[in-house]
Amino acid sequence: MTLFINGRFLTQPVSGVQRYCHELLGALDQLLQHDQGRIGPVEVLVPHAVTSPSWRVFRTRVVRGGTGHVWEQGALHLAARGGPLLSLGNSGPVRHRAHILCLHDANLFDIPEAFSPRYRAWHRMLRPMLARRAAALLTVSHHSASALAHHLRMDARRFEVVPNSAEHVLHWPVQAGVPARYGLDPGNYLLSVGNQSPNKNIARLVAAHDAAGPGVPPLAIVGGTVRGVAQMEAGQGRRIHALGRVPDSDLRGLYEGAAGFVFPSLHEGFGIPPLEAMQLGVPVLCARSGAMPDVLGPGPLWFDPRDPGDIARCLRAFADMDASRRKSQSVIGRAVAAQYRWADSAARLLDSVEQVVGQAQLAA
Repeated sequence: MTLFINGRFLTQPVSGVQRYCHELLGALDQLLQHDQGRIGPVEVLVPHAVTSPSWRVFRTRVVRGGTGHVWEQGALHLAARGGPLLSLGNSGPVRHRAHILCLHDANLFDIPEAFSPRYRAWHRMLRPMLARRAAALLTVSHHSASALAHHLRMDARRFEVVPNSAEHVLHWPVQAGVPARYGLDPGNYLLSVGNQSPNKNIARLVAAHDAAGPGVPPLAIVGGTVRGVAQMEAGQGRRIHALGRVPDSDLRGLYEGAAGFVFPSLHEGFGIPPLEAMQLGVPVLCARSGAMPDVLGPGPLWFDPRDPGDIARCLRAFADMDASRRKSQSVIGRAVAAQYRWADSAARLLDSVEQVVGQAQLAA
């Protein structure tokens, strides 16, 4: 019996959800190289030709029939009827009975203003139906499991927690002189990463940075726009550098050149960027919100993301820290990041997949 994977993420720009799909499936493919017979053949179905990752076990197949949700509900459903289907990106065909689905967070319910009306209406109808009919449910943190269970009116124990990691940043190429190419002074700027959604709270961060005064290093903001997500302007000034979307090789250089990393998000199911910063030894200042306290533990300096005054306080406190204290925070952050490994998450995923594959084989 073939396991099918919803490959729609391969047609989308890489943000947090797509990063999760790429890295987790890469780790699963590597795991199955040593035990492919455990679940049988695997096909990644896509709506049109894409540049496939360098998988060894998975095979990519184009299934024509529209794009986006039309493709998922029609062509993907028909093509995957013969076996279990794994969807790691918050959506998939409602009618598939052996569906393994990952829902990343409850932001759609907790902060609806962050999404366009059309996206919000569709997904608030779609996700409860998907969750009720799924053979197995996954999410990325215990916080997300609890929040999703509350909004979807189900037991949180139905969700298997398959967390993110940040190891992938260590595989990004190292390039010299990246900060200077973006007009930044290495070791003398703060970095923030996130798309321009209200949920990412960039407006409050910019206001707090301005209020914190000239003793705080300039702020560089990386992040593009996301279709279906409401947008806001980050602002651009002498001490604010809005860099837009950057390639991973540049992003690594921007992380490593930063004095510190600031993550002001209001709601996160996991939050990959601060963990990426910790993986690279960059001290982190973070919003005490969503899954962040559970995921990051003792790693960051914490602030209230809804209070610009408290964000400014945290920025000033970091600016006043001596080199020894920053080094200590860097060491703690690396230790936190080391707790998350894509291989461990892939092993958890494989256990869930194997159970559904076994059930499907018995039902066939």
